[in-house]
Amino acid sequence: MRTGLQQRYDQLWSATVGTIRAGTVETDPVLAAGTPDRRRGLTVIARPSPHVRRRVAAFLGQLREIEPDQHYYAPSELHVTVLSLFTATVDHESFLAHTERYVSAVDSALRGVAPIRIGFTGVTATPGAIMIQGFFEDDSLNDLRDSLRQQLRAHALAGGVDGRYRLETAHLTVARFRAPLHDGARLAAMLERARRRPFGASDIRNVSLVENDWYMTRRVTRTVKRYRLSGAARGARGGEKPDPITR
Repeated sequence: MRTGLQQRYDQLWSATVGTIRAGTVETDPVLAAGTPDRRRGLTVIARPSPHVRRRVAAFLGQLREIEPDQHYYAPSELHVTVLSLFTATVDHESFLAHTERYVSAVDSALRGVAPIRIGFTGVTATPGAIMIQGFFEDDSLNDLRDSLRQQLRAHALAGGVDGRYRLETAHLTVARFRAPLHDGARLAAMLERARRRPFGASDIRNVSLVENDWYMTRRVTRTVKRYRLSGAARGARGGEKPDPITR
């Protein structure tokens, strides 16, 4: 499992490092314009532990010294996307009208799910973003994603899921490019040095269903429902239903 994830992250890095070094990254038009993002989506997310957030924040501080004009995620905005129930869009009203059905689907999918451990080591990138690599040792996270997809189909809500790509990794998006780079070669060198940098691990015991914009902006993101993962670990017997915590 870890080897397959590392190969995906390595492929992203190999396809992107030259772009960063040359300073020809893809800038985000909404961030570049500085206008409010009017896109909204519904997403099941997991937050990394405080220890991981602190290490990521320290790393982003180093990146800011080189590239101060980019968009960096606040510690409270860091998240692993478990699944986007529908991808954030300006045409969100027709989706959000069915929020109660989405909640019902998530309730069913999370029944009996056990905590999931995710380790964060190293960085990778796309032409538009920098990410921390996340790793999980078994199929628990992707099994949960498949259960969510199944429940969305059962509730006739599958039209918006996997709108961009089928999610199978556990990365943290930590920065997005909103302006031309000051020094692409220097940034690429720093990211290269961080390719195997340890950021710690998180035991994911809680997940949240949130309404969000594209960037999971803290002042915009609204928690619809929180869940405690309290099922039996894989290989154990029994298991409880998750404890929903409505906000």
